[in-house]
Amino acid sequence: MPMCLQPSAGSDFPGSLFAAIHPLSEDREEDHMKRTARMFGAVGFFCLMGMPLWAVAQLDAGSAGRSPKEDTGGIAELETVVVTGTRIETPMSQATKSISVVSSEERRDLQEQYLPELIDNKPGVFLSRTGGPGQLTSLSIRGAGNQHVQYQYNGLPLRDAADTQSALHYFIGDLYGGTNIAQVEVLRGANSTLYGSQAMAGVINIVPEKWKRGFGAELRNEAGGHNTFVENGRLSYGGERFYADINPLYVHTDGEKNGGPYDYFYENRGFTGGAGVRLGEGMALEFSSLHFDSDLALSRVSPSLDAKGNLIKNIAGKDNHREGLLSQYGGAFTHKATPTWDYAVRAAYGETERHYFWSAAPGNQSNYDGDTIYLETQHDVHLTDWLTLTLGADYDKADYHGQEPRNPNAGNYAPVFYEHDWYAWDIFSQGRFSFLDDSLLFTLGGRQTNHEVFDSKTVGEFSAAYIMKSWGTKFHGHVGTGYRTPSLYEVYGGYLSTGNLITIGNPNLEPEESMSLDLGVEQRFMGDKLVLGFTWFRIDFDDLIIYDTTINRYRNAAEAATGGFEAQLDLTPCKWFKLNASYTYADSEYRNAPGAVWLRRENQPRNKAALTGRFYPVDRLTASLRLARQDEKIVPLYDPNFRVVRWEEPSVITLDGALSYRIAGHVEIWLRGENLLDKEYSEGGFTMPGRGLYAGLKLMF
Repeated sequence: MPMCLQPSAGSDFPGSLFAAIHPLSEDREEDHMKRTARMFGAVGFFCLMGMPLWAVAQLDAGSAGRSPKEDTGGIAELETVVVTGTRIETPMSQATKSISVVSSEERRDLQEQYLPELIDNKPGVFLSRTGGPGQLTSLSIRGAGNQHVQYQYNGLPLRDAADTQSALHYFIGDLYGGTNIAQVEVLRGANSTLYGSQAMAGVINIVPEKWKRGFGAELRNEAGGHNTFVENGRLSYGGERFYADINPLYVHTDGEKNGGPYDYFYENRGFTGGAGVRLGEGMALEFSSLHFDSDLALSRVSPSLDAKGNLIKNIAGKDNHREGLLSQYGGAFTHKATPTWDYAVRAAYGETERHYFWSAAPGNQSNYDGDTIYLETQHDVHLTDWLTLTLGADYDKADYHGQEPRNPNAGNYAPVFYEHDWYAWDIFSQGRFSFLDDSLLFTLGGRQTNHEVFDSKTVGEFSAAYIMKSWGTKFHGHVGTGYRTPSLYEVYGGYLSTGNLITIGNPNLEPEESMSLDLGVEQRFMGDKLVLGFTWFRIDFDDLIIYDTTINRYRNAAEAATGGFEAQLDLTPCKWFKLNASYTYADSEYRNAPGAVWLRRENQPRNKAALTGRFYPVDRLTASLRLARQDEKIVPLYDPNFRVVRWEEPSVITLDGALSYRIAGHVEIWLRGENLLDKEYSEGGFTMPGRGLYAGLKLMF
């Protein structure tokens, strides 16, 4: 069946513009209305789903005085709890792996709703964008590829089955956080044992707040230059036996022109939500949802080099744009069956759409649509005070379908449709051991994957930590193997040329494999007012899948390695000041064949540092500053003779800031600035926005 050649996730689409220019054409207006109606239909369905939970509220009595911690039976309020490292709630102080947390307090102090920007503050993370809001975005962990990071919402995998590498490349730019986001957990190192394919370098888990008591309502509005608006809200209600939470979101900007006649505009409508009901003692049924419906400008002119080696800026086109949809609807049943055994059954349906409009001609568009079905069961057996055994299994089905115009160069826009799917099921296990009054901790686990097309694969991991409590010192280490099965596109993909199918997929591909190792130490001083951390890491990749231009096909050829270290500092010397600093060095290289020359990985800086200060000079007033630096990168660009040149992109220092004030406890106002130094710089050759100033108002009820 015919399939199309998708543009690389690391580059812009040729001649493409996020052409949601205003006013909308009649065809786009009609399509826009349909998509908006579908979104509100989903919201309406979610609200109707919550109505039975409202009835359960009538059974509540005397529950208003209990805290969320009492409700969840969680750990002490001041102790940060993470779940991604072991799939079990674990105090951060007892984590045996390298993990960082973006807290709701951090989001509030920085007045930042764009989650990738906040994640970029953490050690080991490299954020790369191809322009302003909504443009193609990549998050690398420890210098590995974006396809080696698994994304999750509420512990359920987020992926695009139509992606060239089954990742989330094209939707990271849409990840704005709703008010209900409790924290984002960033797990570093190979974690395929717990999370399967894709988690070769790490996992990013967006964790929503759940079981919030009482009634709550929030409305947040932010406006700035280039007709930019970021609006979100929250409506929640909960009691002892139920909760419901809905968080709508709207983002719009006209964007910058970069010297061209058209804007790099972006629009995103969406929501996140959750609901749950306690069915009995130790039993709960929960639902979660995430939905982003976006439209964005693409480039008519991609960045390149002139005859003197100077950068030619990218320019937005007139009629080209991309409409995207990312949605996930999940559910979970949890049951604490006995004091020593609890289990969960989870399910999720995910849908992605990417529709590229190449010109104003009707039918001149390419659609890349994906569907995923995910089922999982997990059983935790607390055998003794020092041993917890986790056993689980999951099933994952992916469906990739779309359409292409048959021969647009000849004016033939007749659609050609294609579709392909497959499934995989895995079993996994983990033992978590704790000795010497929780001073010696280690985990041991394994997973076997059984794919419909590829051979079975077994991976494993071991992690450990030793805590010297009297000294405030923790040593930790982790070793694990990872894998990534080829995507549907890498196996079956192709494109149409003059009406003929050109196949570039390779059914003989083997899964990619990795080995990850890290060793680190954390030291606490002055009653945890100062925390220092240092971690050395190394990841080796085998059988990497590349697109070989000499044979016009995907193949297993490449090896890659990345190594370096992470350092972090958290300082809270007094109640009115906090300082967080992170530094990462990652030397990432690859070669396309055994014996070939090792090359530095493109679009990847070796050094990155971030320094964030948060100030609370008086009650209700908060100020923050973030200073970041990344060094030069190697970026492949075309010269005037259409030869690829490994151009060295200059290093850059940026400064962001925010100032907020809470009025009477129910009203908050703020000013926020991006790129306050007004640096002219590029990422991946694409021009980044200049100075941006924004003002906001938040109402809380």
